[in-house]
Amino acid sequence: MFQCTSLHSYKTLPFHIQSDDSHRQLASSGYQLPLCWLMLFEEGDLQVQHVYSTEGVQTCEYTTLICSKEQALCRYVMAAERFKSLFGHRCDTYFDYWQQYLEYNADAYLYLDATALWMTGDEQAYLDNLNLSLSGIGWLLSDECRWQRSRWVFLPWVGRLFDPLEAVLKHKGVHHLLMQSGVLDTDGGIYIDKMVLQGNI
Repeated sequence: MFQCTSLHSYKTLPFHIQSDDSHRQLASSGYQLPLCWLMLFEEGDLQVQHVYSTEGVQTCEYTTLICSKEQALCRYVMAAERFKSLFGHRCDTYFDYWQQYLEYNADAYLYLDATALWMTGDEQAYLDNLNLSLSGIGWLLSDECRWQRSRWVFLPWVGRLFDPLEAVLKHKGVHHLLMQSGVLDTDGGIYIDKMVLQGNI
């Protein structure tokens, strides 16, 4: 069960994994967390979850992200506008489609099942990585992050001097967020793809 990460929606607030509660898997991914998933949450959404075996025996507990669909979509709309501008509107349709997909398909609560990541290392490292990624989103939405995309950015060669991406990537949280989601590669290039943004739907 824990060979990948996944995003689920529940009709009622979930308290543990593998329960009989009605839930729907919205998307899945490998051992990473797609950018659009993390844009739904903030650090205050971290909650302890109990993990149960198929026999109904509690095997462990770990911390993950849970919030209401209403809260998630409000955050997402704001974050999406920032990321669209940051990436130069190269991926507007991806961000817009994900919002529409959640609006029509998700139930009242969203739950991130990242057990696969938690099981690969120690819990503190897992939490540190998760918090660092969320801090990048928080910073992009804060008053501390002040930039406006200039029209000069579209000019050949010269436009690169006006691209805000390089300056934004100096923030440790943003850099980590884009690296762990697969949007930023090891050479510093931006890779825009449905899988790294949304996972498998």
